[in-house]
Formats: sequence, C-alpha cells, structure tokens
Amino acid sequence: MPDPLSPAPQPLVLVTGGAKRLGRAIVEACAAESWSVVIHHRASAAEAEALATTLRDRGVDAATVAGDLADPDAASALVESAAAAAGRPVTAVVNSASVFEWDGIGTLTAESFLHHMLPNALAPCLLIQGLLRQLPRGVQGAVVNLLDQKLAAPYGDHFSYTLSKYALMGATETLARSEAPRLRVNAVAPGYTLPAPGQSRAEFERLHGRTPLGHGPAPAEIAAAAIFLLRTPSVTGQTVYVDAGMRFQQRTRDIGFD
Repeated sequence: MPDPLSPAPQPLVLVTGGAKRLGRAIVEACAAESWSVVIHHRASAAEAEALATTLRDRGVDAATVAGDLADPDAASALVESAAAAAGRPVTAVVNSASVFEWDGIGTLTAESFLHHMLPNALAPCLLIQGLLRQLPRGVQGAVVNLLDQKLAAPYGDHFSYTLSKYALMGATETLARSEAPRLRVNAVAPGYTLPAPGQSRAEFERLHGRTPLGHGPAPAEIAAAAIFLLRTPSVTGQTVYVDAGMRFQQRTRDIGFD
C-alpha cells in the first residue's frame, strides 16, 4: 500500500482561463479560501492583471501568466511559468479554459477537430504532466478538469468540442488511477451557466431555466464544486454534475437551438 501524502498546507492553484467567465469565478472562490492563485490567460492581460490587483488588495497572493493552450510547447511550459510568477511550486491545477465552437459530422475538418483537441484535451494533460514534474516531495497535488453535462447525454452539435471533453473525461479517471497517491484528479461538468458568445442576455434568460429543477446553475455553484474537489482529500476520479438535472432531458440538439 502506498504511503499517504499530505495536501499542501497553503495551496497554490493555477486556473486556466482564469480572467473571465467560469475561470474567474473559480479564481475568486480560491481567493475566498485564502489560497494563492495564478490566473492564466491567453489574450486577456488587462482583465487578468486587474483581477490579480483586486485580490492582492484583499491580502491574497495572486499572479498572472500568459500562454496559448493551442500551442503544445506553451502548454508544457505553463506550470513552470506559473511557479516562477508565484515564487513557489504549483500544487493544484484547474483546467477551465476551453474552445467552444460549432461543428457537426457533416462539417468536421481536421482543422476544426484539432482546434478543439489541442487546447481542450492535450493542454490539460500537459499541464498535469508539468504539475507532477514540480510538485514538492511529500505533497499531494490536486487537479480539477471542467467537462460538460452533455457528456452524460450527447448529441451531434459542437461535435469536435464534445469529443475533446470526452478525451478529458477519460484522462480524469485514467490519471486518478495511475497517479495516486501523488495526485487527485476530479472533474466538474457544468450545465448551461453563462451566455454563449454573441448571445443576448434576454435570450440566455429565456433558456436558462429549462431544466428539471426549473433554474440553471450559477457560476458560483460551479466554483463551489471545484473548491470541494480541491480540498477533499479522499475524493478522486469523480465527476460532479452541476447542471440542475439538464442531463436527464435527453436533448437532441444544443439548447441554443430551442
């Protein structure tokens, strides 16, 4: 039986896509726990720096790091860059950044497939590899991957995106098994939580409550699930669905087409 490891006494959490949307909510939730954070962005430097400044004003250790997750070399170097920015090793990673663009089997191309697979599936695995490389001896690391509720009841819209999330779901369970006890790996599968790019607020509100519970999830609920998975030492290989039961509806198309 392997020797148990201890969680980091003061976690340093790298959140990809941490300047906006769900990533930002997760960064703010980590800060509320007084955890140190590194906010990753691709091209949102102003938003990332403003958030880091706000958190530092509250007494939270916060740094930023830039990187294009579609570039495998950049993804491979990101954890090391985050550790350098923070001045100490990263102990947890939240893979929140994601590309979400429409295609279907009829429009699928190698370009559209790789456009999703590289940042959504390969990059998270490279970040986990980087986390393991620099994780301090005797410290148990933690990873939370953001998936999607549609994996429980898939349909053909956003085909390449969906396959990329299936790959990340497989990595979650595989690495939870293979890297224990050094690493815990879990996932959150959000439902319809925020407006899609270009979608009006009115249209989002019209669709947000179309779930068995009569309401949709809030970003803070996704963040709370991520915090639970980051902090609970006996949970690994789990996917928490935060979707107000949307996966039970057996949809045939994305809700945006309703």
